[in-house]
Amino acid sequence: MDTGFIKIDRSSPLPLYKQLEDCIVKAIGEGVLKTGDKLPTEDELAETFGLSRPVVRQAYGALVGARLVSRERGRGSFVRAPSSIRPHASLLGFSQETLLTGGIPVTRVLSFGRAELPENLSSCISSAFSDAFFLERVRYTNGTASSHLKTWVPYERFPGIGSYDFTLDSLYATLFKLYGVRPTRAVRTVWASAADARTAEAMELEPGSPVMRMLNIVYDEQDELMEVGIEFYLPDVQSFTFEVHSA
Repeated sequence: MDTGFIKIDRSSPLPLYKQLEDCIVKAIGEGVLKTGDKLPTEDELAETFGLSRPVVRQAYGALVGARLVSRERGRGSFVRAPSSIRPHASLLGFSQETLLTGGIPVTRVLSFGRAELPENLSSCISSAFSDAFFLERVRYTNGTASSHLKTWVPYERFPGIGSYDFTLDSLYATLFKLYGVRPTRAVRTVWASAADARTAEAMELEPGSPVMRMLNIVYDEQDELMEVGIEFYLPDVQSFTFEVHSA
């Protein structure tokens, strides 16, 4: 396979595994890699680009966790992305989703640490937890602040999660790498809102500016709670796609 779509820049602040992962995701989004295509082996990539096997393995692991790539014993790794990506209708990480749809993603972490899940959010879930890891981020798409996220993760279930750099690493990719869990179901509620002082500052808006607010409750393959989040989006930058079926 031609690997010309892979560009590794050793002067970049991005880790090598992240550069490799992003190149493959972007190639899938642009149609350079198509569903069913076989990817180079870890040894081939390591030799071609002077990478260590653990670096390649970490990149492939993130792609497998996002269900963009499948591994078949004795055969290799294959692209399993759908032929069309519907923005915000999937459970991919922000970076992967943005690259697939042609954007340039950047994440800024505003705050993180141990915290309690707010009472108003505890009432929205059946298995409430009090001890949480709290993560607050701003996401930029093509240089524009597109979303402000406040996320709570059950700390008892994912101890040590706070030691990772979520400026570079996706929350979902980290949860898959460390704990072997990945999101498979989300309950999302979206409504019109006005930016409060914190969101306005984070997204460089005037207080009271119109935003879309989303309550995001995410479950893993065992239908156990992974994440509770409140997310704010610019209405003229982000869109949501819903598919509705009759009973």
